[in-house]
Amino acid sequence: MFSKFRQRLMLGMYIFLLLSIPVGTYLVSQNQTYKSQAKEQKGNKQKVKVVPKPTTSPAKQLLDSSQEASNPDITATPSLSPASSEVAVSFGPTLSLKTTLEGRPQGNFATKLLVGIVEGSLTANPKFMLSFTIDLAASGEYSNLSLAGLNPGSSYTALLKGSAQIATSSAFTMSPMVTNLNDGEPLSLLSGDLNDDNVINSADYSIAKKALGANSNSSNWNGNADFNSDGIINVFDLSIITKNMGAVGASGAWTSPLPQIATSSASLTSPPVGASLPDGSKGYWIWIPSR
Repeated sequence: MFSKFRQRLMLGMYIFLLLSIPVGTYLVSQNQTYKSQAKEQKGNKQKVKVVPKPTTSPAKQLLDSSQEASNPDITATPSLSPASSEVAVSFGPTLSLKTTLEGRPQGNFATKLLVGIVEGSLTANPKFMLSFTIDLAASGEYSNLSLAGLNPGSSYTALLKGSAQIATSSAFTMSPMVTNLNDGEPLSLLSGDLNDDNVINSADYSIAKKALGANSNSSNWNGNADFNSDGIINVFDLSIITKNMGAVGASGAWTSPLPQIATSSASLTSPPVGASLPDGSKGYWIWIPSR
């Protein structure tokens, strides 16, 4: 009986050994696989490279901001800090200005405004490096007038003249971004110049007197002589000319009108009030700056 029990015990141990070998082998292989994967992950984490973000040059940033401003589909960027809030919408440096027109009520300064830019100080018979005719808003403000081609840090003078005002001027040192003319303060333009010679005198008074009592429906209506823009030419408008009699605008009297469109050489302009071509027909004058 003891012999049979021993035989059964030996047979049980033999079967246990047979079953434990593959199970042990499987457990060992799983342990090695886990260690290998952990080691591989650790190694990969150490090999990650940090790629630096590409830098953008100031010129590229300026071009990108210009393209974003002209494309309404591009999402607007967050506002900048107050110290750097002025960013030119036009490509390149720009000029911003404010004016008031004598006689006009506040918020009613809309007019055609000549803006001429000269290098250095203003002289008689100036030769403009840049010249523009802009539609001044009723607020008297205009922004983003392009000064591309001029040199940041250099000194220039801007000449401003309204359609019925003598010219005024303001010197400035050009900023590489936005230049605020007259430190952002309004420039006042004296009214009364109706024949566009940059002088207020009896000739202008005579033009206004011929339109005395006229309104916008009258055949003798002259909108330029309505200095306070109330729709009628009366003694108030004549009194402005009388008050400014003899006043001469910046750069002195002009013998011919300055250009009415942006140019640096020649331009076609509307003739002065009361002027006509030699044959009596209507047309345009050509303005050519003296050399």
